[in-house]
Amino acid sequence: MNKQISEEIIEELRHRADIVEIIGEQVALRKKGQNYTGLCPFHQEKTPSFVVSPGKQIYHCFGCGKGGNVFSFLMEREGATFNEVIEKLAARYGMLLPDREMNPAQQRQAAKVKRCRQINQWAMEYFQQALEAAEGKLGRDYFESRGLDAKIIQRFNLGFAPDRWEGLCQALKAKDVQDEELLLLGLAQTSQKNTLIDKFRNRVMYPIFDDRGNVVGFGGRTLGDGQPKYLNSPDTPLFQKGHQLYALNLAKAAIRLQDQVILMEGYMDVIAAHQQGITNVVASLGTALTDEQSKLLTRYTYQSVICYDADAAGEAASMRGLEILNQHGFQVRIIRIPDGKDPDDFIRAHGKEAFLKLADKALSLYEYKFARTIEKFDRESMSGKVGIIQAMLPELAKVKSPVARQGYITLMSERLSFPEAAIKEELRRHQGGSMRSPAGPPRMKTEERGTERAQAGIFRILLEDPSLLKSVEEAGGADLFDNRQAQAVFQTAQALLLAGHQALSGEDLVALIEDGDQRQWLTGVLLEDDIPGDKNKVFQDSLLTLKRSRIDREIKKLMEHLAQLENTGDASRANEIMIKISGLNKEKQTLRP
Repeated sequence: MNKQISEEIIEELRHRADIVEIIGEQVALRKKGQNYTGLCPFHQEKTPSFVVSPGKQIYHCFGCGKGGNVFSFLMEREGATFNEVIEKLAARYGMLLPDREMNPAQQRQAAKVKRCRQINQWAMEYFQQALEAAEGKLGRDYFESRGLDAKIIQRFNLGFAPDRWEGLCQALKAKDVQDEELLLLGLAQTSQKNTLIDKFRNRVMYPIFDDRGNVVGFGGRTLGDGQPKYLNSPDTPLFQKGHQLYALNLAKAAIRLQDQVILMEGYMDVIAAHQQGITNVVASLGTALTDEQSKLLTRYTYQSVICYDADAAGEAASMRGLEILNQHGFQVRIIRIPDGKDPDDFIRAHGKEAFLKLADKALSLYEYKFARTIEKFDRESMSGKVGIIQAMLPELAKVKSPVARQGYITLMSERLSFPEAAIKEELRRHQGGSMRSPAGPPRMKTEERGTERAQAGIFRILLEDPSLLKSVEEAGGADLFDNRQAQAVFQTAQALLLAGHQALSGEDLVALIEDGDQRQWLTGVLLEDDIPGDKNKVFQDSLLTLKRSRIDREIKKLMEHLAQLENTGDASRANEIMIKISGLNKEKQTLRP
């Protein structure tokens, strides 16, 4: 390749090439913030000082000072000329170089892409002219009703598809566009009479551009009863819906400048935002965000704010977008529009400053999921609070930062009026004790865990059915519980039930208990999973478990006393204790579930 390569071709290839992908094949890169670091391939070093920026598509070594873009990296590492690097990258990314540098098949493909771009450009101009014509009044009225002025209409190249069967087809055929080209680009379709008719009719038109400003497709909103309400171009040689972001060509400079992108769902959401001067806004073309769209955004920022519609579909799309952006390393926050409004409606009603205030208060990923979870439960009831906390434990366990985790625990505690200690304890249980420090309490033995479960089961069932109090008292009452907190809480509940509080709830009891350790024990019990199976059987089995546990504690005390007596030589007293131990063991054998 000796021919001079145009700047247009170089710029397009630089855009297509992924510097992280290419350098990552030769250097082990690790993500660090928005960039990647690794050991410099140009000099020997033990501490990584080589940095690659996917957003800026450059690299730099702070050790030896080498730096550049994807072209200079390959030239330096492979000893290749600039033209050789261009040729290699063009082949890798499927880019077609000028005619004299291509084989016949490549030449035909390049001509086809160029032709498709030209046809789309002509189609956009046709829609714009139709909007200005007399038949475009319906479209102009629609845009006016949505609050759009002439300047923003021009900036987004908006247009109108007349309510005619062959208007666009005839206009493009006059420019020698062939039927197969109209079908390929999704501008026409075959009628029942096997003739070509316009794909878009009686619709306001939104041209879709790639981030380099080429028209790659169209979206049209019906102004009549036509279905679907929104119609997009199909996949074509220029357009794949999941690979483009609406208005990125207009927003990319603001995104880089503000180091933040705001993602919305529809065309009008984005246009309304831009008209108000909020220009770092793009749309995912009415679909859930894709991996390709997220990867495209990494060229400009790693700070994202999602502001989708407030309906169920928008909420679901927000969740999917959150996960994908999170996987690509984005810091993600979510704007929740009040009163169930769409972004477009809110911005037109309240303006730029009100929307930016919402953006400043955007929720983190965890806060958003917490807010959605609260809506599914009655947070005024104890069972609702327990349900919320149980539902959020898997999300809380994903939070790696101890500081962030503590912040979210505090948030939950304040919003639910629930002790932090109880939430932490439940999180420990959810993680299998993994949050405990090495110096913390040792793991409980199996029998100890069984006793803990039995105490929790007895207490929760008792609060649901106070008539069982007599059975607990006959079995041993407070002595059944093996720690002072449990005993004290039982005695408080016992006193209240005997005083006539037959509708005593766990929430009431938490509010009445002042001792912090007792509250912690109680809330921990109330946050246990739902009791499985037959509650009456669970109650009876739990009583037996606690009776056996109480006997074990008595035997342990007697054995300690016996050891002391053996040292003093009091055989008579020792014999009495041995008889008691034998009797307790016999009693224990009768207490089997």
